[in-house]
Amino acid sequence: MTKIRAVTGVVFREEVLMKTVRSVLLVHNEADAFRGLEETLHEQEIRTFHAHDCAEARALLKDRVVDLILTDAALPDGTWKDSISLVRNLAKGTPVIVLSRIVSMRLYLDTQDGGAADFIVPPISPRELAHVLAMAMDRPRPPLSTGLSRRAATAGTAA
Repeated sequence: MTKIRAVTGVVFREEVLMKTVRSVLLVHNEADAFRGLEETLHEQEIRTFHAHDCAEARALLKDRVVDLILTDAALPDGTWKDSISLVRNLAKGTPVIVLSRIVSMRLYLDTQDGGAADFIVPPISPRELAHVLAMAMDRPRPPLSTGLSRRAATAGTAA
């Protein structure tokens, strides 16, 4: 198998990613932004499920267990926050990666403070995607509860 070199210098092998992530729920209503991601996932033999909005995601998560969720930041019936809320209620501990076409530091920080495993802006190369997925699966999950946000902790104020 081909080695995948991450930006940080950590080397991941494709087979490690394939063993760790077997299924991904894609929550989006615009196929173009997710088409390349889906093709890359299929090349890695990762099964994908689709939901066009939060309601479909809720129905899928009631019947299926997925290893990871990739969600659009904006959905017809909600936002990335609603996707994370679904995880809290139906798929505890499942990493959520937020995808947005908008490059925004505020949105990035909000997703991180809100419990997302990562935030990506397409296009993303297969190598970068493998790194993001591997890091999301390996990262310890912080409790999704009240307390200081990362920004608030840095500023010394409560969220």
